[in-house]
Amino acid sequence: MGNVLDYLRWRGDLPISRVPLGEVDALILAEISMLRWENAPRGAGSFRELAGDVLAGPVSAGFLPEMDEKLLRLVGASERFGGAEMGERVFQVDEDAGMQFAAVSLRLDDGTRFLSFRGTDNTIVGWKEDFSMAFSRPVPAQEAAREYVERLAAQSPEPLVLGGHSKGGNLAIYAAATVSDAARERIRAVYNFDGPGLSDHIDAQSLYARLSGRLHSYVPQGSIVGLLLAHPDEYAVVRSTAVGILQHDPYSWQVEGPAFERMSGLTPDSARFDTAFRAWLLEMDDSDRALLVNTLFGILSATNAQTFGPEFWAGLAQNTKAVRGAIDTVEPETRKRIRSMISELRKLARRA
Repeated sequence: MGNVLDYLRWRGDLPISRVPLGEVDALILAEISMLRWENAPRGAGSFRELAGDVLAGPVSAGFLPEMDEKLLRLVGASERFGGAEMGERVFQVDEDAGMQFAAVSLRLDDGTRFLSFRGTDNTIVGWKEDFSMAFSRPVPAQEAAREYVERLAAQSPEPLVLGGHSKGGNLAIYAAATVSDAARERIRAVYNFDGPGLSDHIDAQSLYARLSGRLHSYVPQGSIVGLLLAHPDEYAVVRSTAVGILQHDPYSWQVEGPAFERMSGLTPDSARFDTAFRAWLLEMDDSDRALLVNTLFGILSATNAQTFGPEFWAGLAQNTKAVRGAIDTVEPETRKRIRSMISELRKLARRA
């Protein structure tokens, strides 16, 4: 059939109350949190009514603005989702706290409320927070996600469905597993689309066990992001038309009728990466992980850019001396330790 856009053209005329929410629907709703709803009025309104405000400015917070705009237009025009009522929308970027968090909720026509968590946007602080998951537990966005679910569960009695792509999938899992028992009882399903796993320091498997039967995880056949950290043991492998890490792009995932096209398993390269990266992380303690992340982003901050947009690349060109200076300020012992960590990763990759 094609991708999620083709699915919308095919099934967009059928409301959720007639054909229940499926896995492809969940990816669509997970991806709409990447749209810049912060440009829309804070008050209530349907998806269709508020879409025009989003279209009036930069549409996407991610790296696929053209595809996200197509998604916005198709969803808004559809009977399936266009009339969904937009609920509480939260957008937070706090450099001091090291947090990037955004979430939106929609009330579907079958009475379900879908909570969509934004994945990593193009802010540098957002990327640093992702890397910090390797040694910080929880990261600020995870706690913000938990509070968001707790708050919305207390506001109304509808059943809840949580979902997110990339970092958004991680936030959906963490929030669902750590909210109060009363709030968790309201959660019907959690959809994780190629999101990194939970930290190996927070007893991830016990948290996954709390969602038994309700957690649905999907990765492309060449997944890298979705295999990071302690990922769920059970996941579906989806066929992507992209190559390598570009398979993380949800618009490359193939759809057959109401479901994703399945693959029999991961590619050998993906499996080898998983083995090598896990072994590498296990050899590092928290201080080494923090050292690596903080050193890398300390150097990137010398560009004075806030996002990985044009200003970042211009900053690299214009602030070459500042970037080199930031590298030069790294202490010799720190450089030596980082070189050793990278060398060890290369060795493990060769063995794998």
